[in-house]
Amino acid sequence: MRTSLNLQVQNSLISIARASDNLTAAQLHGTSGKRILKPSDDIPGTERALSLRSAIKTVNQLADNNLVAKPALQTAEAALNEVTKIINSVRDIAVGANNSAVMDKSAYLAQLDDISAQLLDVANTKYMDQCIFNGTASNKPAVTAEAGEPPVYSYTGNAGVKKTQILSWVSVPTNIPGSKVFNFDGSAGADSTDLFTMIARVRSAVESEDATALSNELKNIDANLDNVLSCRSRVGSWMQRMDDARSLLQDTKSTMMGLLSDVEDIDLPSAVIELQTQENIYQAALAINLRVMNMSLLSTQLAGR
Repeated sequence: MRTSLNLQVQNSLISIARASDNLTAAQLHGTSGKRILKPSDDIPGTERALSLRSAIKTVNQLADNNLVAKPALQTAEAALNEVTKIINSVRDIAVGANNSAVMDKSAYLAQLDDISAQLLDVANTKYMDQCIFNGTASNKPAVTAEAGEPPVYSYTGNAGVKKTQILSWVSVPTNIPGSKVFNFDGSAGADSTDLFTMIARVRSAVESEDATALSNELKNIDANLDNVLSCRSRVGSWMQRMDDARSLLQDTKSTMMGLLSDVEDIDLPSAVIELQTQENIYQAALAINLRVMNMSLLSTQLAGR
C-alpha cells in the first residue's frame, strides 16, 4: 500500500511539474503573441520564418538603396532644368542680337559672361560633397576654366556611370556624365560644340556684329538644347523606375510580413482557450496531489498504530 502511495505521490508531482511547464508556455505564447518561441516549437515553421525574414531584409536593403540614390537624381534633374534655361537664354540673346537694329554689344557680352559663369557653377553642382556630373571621378570638378579672354573650359571628369540595385533583377544609373550633358563627347550630333564653346562662339559673333554667324549658331544651340532635354528625359525615366520599384517593394514587404505573421503569430482566441485549459489542468493536478498527499499521511498514521 505504501509503495503504491509513494508512486502516486511521485506521479502526482511529475504531473504538477508538467502542468506548470505547459501553463508557463501558454502564458508566454499569450503575452508574446508569438506561436514560435523556440525552434523546437515548430521546426518547419522556424525554417520558413527564417527564410521570410531573410527576404524581408533584402527588400529593406533595396528600399534603402532607392532612398539613398534618388536624391542624387533629383539634384541632377534640377541642375538639368537650369541648363535648359541657360541654353534658352543664350538663344534669346542670339536671336535678339541678330534682330536688333542697333546692337547693344556691351549688355549682351556682359550677359553672356555671366551665363558662362553660371553654367560653370551648374556643371559643378554637388550632392553630398560629390559633383553629380563628373562621372565616377571622385573629388574632381566636372568642368574647369583656364584663364583667358574668354576662359577656356574643359571637362575633367570621366564617362563613368554609377548604378544602384533597386530590385533584385533591376539596377538603374544614378548619374549622367557631364561629358554627355555639356556635349564634350559630341552627343548633340555632328557639327555641334560643347555648351561652353557654343556660348563663346555666340559671344564672338555678338562682339564682331556678325549676323550670319549668329544665325548659323542657332543650329548648334538647338542641337545642344535637344541633347539636354534628352538627358532630362533619361533622368526622369530612371526616377520613375525608382518610384515604381519603391511601390513594388512596399507591396512585397507587406505580403511577406503577412506571411511571417501567419507562421509566427498566435491565433488569439485559440491562445486564450489554451491558457484556460492549461490553468484548469494545473489546478486539477494540484487538487489531485493534495488528495494523494492526504492519503499518504493517513497511511503513515495508520501504520504507526
